[in-house]
Amino acid sequence: MAQFLYIAIDFGTSYSGYAFSFKTDKHLEQIRLPSWGMNQSQKTFKTPTCILFDEEQNFQKFGYDAMKTYTQLMKKETAKKHYLFEHFKMELYNKKIHRGLMITASNGKRMEAIKVFSESLRYLKDHALDKIEQNTQGRKFIASDVTWVLTVPAIWHAAAKQFMREAAVEAGLVTDSTPERLIFALEPEAASVFCKQLPSDRFIAEGEYEEKLEQQPGSRYMVVDCGGGTIDITVHEVLDDGKLKELHAASGNDMGGQSVDKNIMSFLKDVFSEDIFEKFMREHPSEALRLKYDIALIKCCDDVVRLSCPYSLQDLAKGIQSTESYFEDVEGAVWDDGGIFIEQEKLKSFFDTSFSAIESTINQILKNTELKIEYMLLVGGYAECPFLRNFMKEQFGSVCKILCPEQPQAVILKGAILYGKTPSVVKSRISALTYGFKTSRLFDETKHRGKNKYENTEGKMYCRVCFDQLVSRGESFKCDEVRTFVTCPLNPLQTSIKFTFYSSEKQEVKFTDEPMVEEIGSLLVNMPNTDKGKQRKVRLEIKFGSTEMQATATDLESGETRTTKLDFMSKQ
Repeated sequence: MAQFLYIAIDFGTSYSGYAFSFKTDKHLEQIRLPSWGMNQSQKTFKTPTCILFDEEQNFQKFGYDAMKTYTQLMKKETAKKHYLFEHFKMELYNKKIHRGLMITASNGKRMEAIKVFSESLRYLKDHALDKIEQNTQGRKFIASDVTWVLTVPAIWHAAAKQFMREAAVEAGLVTDSTPERLIFALEPEAASVFCKQLPSDRFIAEGEYEEKLEQQPGSRYMVVDCGGGTIDITVHEVLDDGKLKELHAASGNDMGGQSVDKNIMSFLKDVFSEDIFEKFMREHPSEALRLKYDIALIKCCDDVVRLSCPYSLQDLAKGIQSTESYFEDVEGAVWDDGGIFIEQEKLKSFFDTSFSAIESTINQILKNTELKIEYMLLVGGYAECPFLRNFMKEQFGSVCKILCPEQPQAVILKGAILYGKTPSVVKSRISALTYGFKTSRLFDETKHRGKNKYENTEGKMYCRVCFDQLVSRGESFKCDEVRTFVTCPLNPLQTSIKFTFYSSEKQEVKFTDEPMVEEIGSLLVNMPNTDKGKQRKVRLEIKFGSTEMQATATDLESGETRTTKLDFMSKQ
């Protein structure tokens, strides 16, 4: 089926949005991003990642509309029966993920994560198709007309990507039979693809460099994607053909902009006492939601700020003592007429844990002096923060030139469109982990002593925890490169072979039961014809270089080849 459109969805921890471009569009300016929040006197590239369901778990609203509706419901005391989810993307970071995963709404009620994610994607899909119809004189497009590009953190594990793909299928973006119409773009890579072709005057920087990065073969730069939840870092070199080579495995942490928000919330809890603040959060969820939103906005300030104190919190506090008295011994903050004035140094202190984690992660990368990084690109919504930009200049400005593109929140979406049109723009990547399969080998007492073993139908003993290493941590591989694994059945009547995938942060692994070696997924290859017994061979080809691992299994006897689905979801 012909593809007319590219739609990129940036599903963020704090904010989400989309961009679109027609197949025939050739220029950066032709990538369109709708504005959000006009009904709430806002105008932003993205809308809050906030979704509301009714008491029967039916979808109601998303984004600014969800926040507004929830606030209105509170006046009718019906909000407590509803399900409001925010910042739920972090449920997929660095955790065991399974299809029955449950997540908690703001009122403590729980729902299946797959429904929360899929309904969010369904809303963004429908909103995009409706918006495009309005801009094309009523020409109607459906999901199958689109190549969808979904952004994901580079530091996410394979299970999280699989979860998002299954959510996208459930949301109707693609079907199981058309998986090629959904492309995953790693967030810092998408930013890199966009930034490398920006002219120098499109960056916020002291002084300018002379030409676009892609016109400077050999240029090396670090992309620091500063999101709401995660800090996601990659290092790229521009090759002679303008394509990108990854020089250091993606790394990062969970100290994005939300960690600052949490520190401000903790400060308020300390000021008013845990009992009062927890009671406010529990009994007045809509006001608490508004407070969280106000706190998120003050990150973009770098001077004295005024934070409005919700009336319900004031009333609860006054029940114990006067509001002013809570601030008598508080350094850097004062109470004045319904608001909390926070001094610059106090505001800056809320960033300390985030900045420390970012500095530590970057310094770890810079220890590799062979990287010779010339530029550091700051992107993502958190990069809008002046404190963060100043901190990066102070800490790393003497090492490399710090650049921040205009509208850093939008570059990942725009870059995702460019990546979706030409995924081959990233030529090679570095493996963040060591990968391989569990396999069985004839038991050798000198090599396998103490290891788990079993006896096959012919009475031979095998060690069953051997590791067949396919890729080592830190190894570079081309994005179209394939690693091959050939095996035979151990029993002549065996009608299938199960491949069990393992990963490790260690560079060399010999056995799957070693410390720091984890089972991450499996796949089953059927071999129904048993005529040749153990002489049958199966070749498994794994493509590690793409943003998702892909596998092809070939029965070498029949020559039959089929794509095999890797299952990275953990069992419940």
